[in-house]
Amino acid sequence: MKVCILSMQKVNNFGSLLQSYVLKKILEQLGNTVEFLDIRRIEDDYRLLGNYRKKYKKESEKKGLLGKIAKVDRYAWNRLIVKRKSIRQDEVFDAFRKDTLHLDRQSSHYDLCVIGSDEVFNCMGSGAWGFTSQLFGNISEADRVITYAACCGSTRYSDVPGKVVQRIRKSFARISAFSTRDQNTHAFVSKLTDQQITDHLDPALIYDFKDEMAGAVLPKLPKHYCVVYSYYNRMHAKEEIDAIQTFCRRHKLTPVAIGAPQFWISKYVVCTPFQCLKVFENADFVITDTFHGTIFAAKYSKKFAVLTRDSNRNKLSDLIQKIGAKDHLLDNIGNLESKFTVCNDRLALQPVLEKEKNRTIAYLRENTAPKEGS
Repeated sequence: MKVCILSMQKVNNFGSLLQSYVLKKILEQLGNTVEFLDIRRIEDDYRLLGNYRKKYKKESEKKGLLGKIAKVDRYAWNRLIVKRKSIRQDEVFDAFRKDTLHLDRQSSHYDLCVIGSDEVFNCMGSGAWGFTSQLFGNISEADRVITYAACCGSTRYSDVPGKVVQRIRKSFARISAFSTRDQNTHAFVSKLTDQQITDHLDPALIYDFKDEMAGAVLPKLPKHYCVVYSYYNRMHAKEEIDAIQTFCRRHKLTPVAIGAPQFWISKYVVCTPFQCLKVFENADFVITDTFHGTIFAAKYSKKFAVLTRDSNRNKLSDLIQKIGAKDHLLDNIGNLESKFTVCNDRLALQPVLEKEKNRTIAYLRENTAPKEGS
């Protein structure tokens, strides 16, 4: 079967790339030819939502004149250094997309399109495409459409304007099987379709990266370090910086940022997606506020803390509950020290992942098998 994946494979972060890689890998192991479809901005859809979007201004640095003034501080020189490294990291992301995901391979027609994983249903986000009904099933290139571990992020059904709801419901009519990643998304989808909905874990969580990690060389790192994994400069608040720096000094750890820089961390390490996992594995401690950062830490790290925010509380709380990592959850950065004594029980997670991997394979096998009369 010829299959296309419609996902976030062009977003520059390790989670988006690795979940795309795994979904492709599993579909290929089931005997399919797999390519990726680009997210398309549809002007009529984009105008339908207009400027009605959820924004989390406190979670990012100030912009405009105030932002420029704020950046003239003791970290100004470091900002220049990590900016150059960030450009190099983007080049590494592009190379992975070209050499491993093969995004240059695209066809005009597919037997099946799989929408997912990642925040494909986050129609209230601020992505460049805005709201596009393509992500909800309006896909002319494929005969059939299903979803896998789809997520709507912080978007809730009550947030969505009526006209957008109508467009989504109409697009959902094209989807023959629904799979969601968390309770919030399950509830969202259930209000827009009468079809059965199944839940599955993120592809990057259920996959064993053992072979990929064995072939990856660990980048040059301090002997003892703490990974700080977040989006670009999202850990910018003074209380967060002070708390993490104090924590690292107390435990003689060097803060290391990967994936995206934090302007106050001088040790920003450029690495490939598979090297990223080895960096997590060899870290003394991990601090993250992202969904996939939590997955990487839960699978590979000795100790870790997960900081929740308004934009990710829905999906992170659900993930933490599913993988039994409640003791690693951090609602207040001031309580960071309490997480240092909490050891990660990775062995307890393995049976859960094995069971969920089998469920995933069964779902994808069923939905990629030729249908009668086709």
